[in-house]
Amino acid sequence: MGSNPATPTKGRISLEIRPFFFKQGFFFLSENVWICLVHKSSKTTSQKRIIMGKKKIIVLPHLVDAGGDLTKDWFVEYSCRDPRTDKLKRFREYGGFRKLKSAKERYALAQKIISDIKDKMVSGWTPFKEEMLTYQDALILQVQADRWGRERESLPTIRIYLSEFLDAKKATVIAHSYQTYRSKLRIFAEWAEHQKLDDIHISCITREHICDFLQYMVEHNKVSKRTVLKYKQILHGFFDYMIQAKRIVLTNPVHDIPDMGRLTDEAPRPIPEKDRSVLTAYMRRNDPQLWLFCQMEYYCAIRPNELRQLRIQDIDFTRRLIRVPCTISKNRQTELVNMPNQLYDVLIALKVNELAGELYLFSSNGQSGITMLGKNNFRFRFDRIRNRLGLPPEYKLYSFKHTGGVELVNAGVDTWELQRHFRHKSIDTTERYIRRNFAVKSDKIKNHFPDI
Repeated sequence: MGSNPATPTKGRISLEIRPFFFKQGFFFLSENVWICLVHKSSKTTSQKRIIMGKKKIIVLPHLVDAGGDLTKDWFVEYSCRDPRTDKLKRFREYGGFRKLKSAKERYALAQKIISDIKDKMVSGWTPFKEEMLTYQDALILQVQADRWGRERESLPTIRIYLSEFLDAKKATVIAHSYQTYRSKLRIFAEWAEHQKLDDIHISCITREHICDFLQYMVEHNKVSKRTVLKYKQILHGFFDYMIQAKRIVLTNPVHDIPDMGRLTDEAPRPIPEKDRSVLTAYMRRNDPQLWLFCQMEYYCAIRPNELRQLRIQDIDFTRRLIRVPCTISKNRQTELVNMPNQLYDVLIALKVNELAGELYLFSSNGQSGITMLGKNNFRFRFDRIRNRLGLPPEYKLYSFKHTGGVELVNAGVDTWELQRHFRHKSIDTTERYIRRNFAVKSDKIKNHFPDI
């Protein structure tokens, strides 16, 4: 502060000019102003350029002392940019100055008020009195929503913004992906609320907060690197939404996140013939519907979440094709899959071709019907059987898809045919799949390796 606080300095208390790091990025504290470095887009007919600009975020609190005149009002003044309007708004604090009769006392009070306001700003406080909002809480569990409803009333908090993001995302992703978004954002919201981050403005959530959350998930939930990456992707998308659609966040805090999480191999392992025969014999006797489900995975490489949504009308018995509609396919494209003779014969024997087209192939009571089974239904059933038979946990419901791929490659199917059958987006995906599931095939290595 000034060298003589009792002496007025052109109506303001002077401040040291220095760089200052505040929440969302690097701000320069100069002449009582916090300035945020932001990117501005500039389009020309031939190219789009990114220009570094400056945006005034806060005019720090300072004393207006009426030139030292004790007969006039003294007050502390500051300005903040309102995130709802993107405009600076001025605030004045008059409290307590009139009661003080000396300049020394008033300057001391001003120092305290200024220090208190600055401390609150650094902690994420804003002076805006936000109105209560009514919103649909997209993060609560379904059982809670059924009992109490989703409608809530609250000041704007991270839970409200996460719910708005989920509502926007629901129209652009398949149901399974939406459930992943909601599950992970629910956990983030609960952590943020426990850390009292709902007490600060959303724009004050920093990279450090994101790192703390991910570190918490690694230490307490033992999540893998793959799960950490998924959290990073979803949170990055949320803050991009806050920047581009809501325009109340300046920079995305999900950046330069250190590598963390357990290194695990979570890929389903193909099931060798010996173990496969044990599994199939048990399913034939005890769960014929699950056995049909696994056969369709094996023969047609249709993903479990796609299979449970398949209807009778999606099976073309004339051309021996199965249509995977864009509404249920992972890549949101309608695709056709060849139906091998073995599967065709099974479906004909079950008289599936005689059923009404609108029925789900897999429904309740082990039959086709009007009710779609839950996304975890078949996985839970398979896991119970696998565990009961004492087979490795690396065998998963998805393993039958990979097992079919292994058998196709061993039978001589080339990479291009495998790509089409597995509906991989590119040949590179198929080649990575083959490298992950197969050793280098070499007759010389297998049969002519030199003795030790």
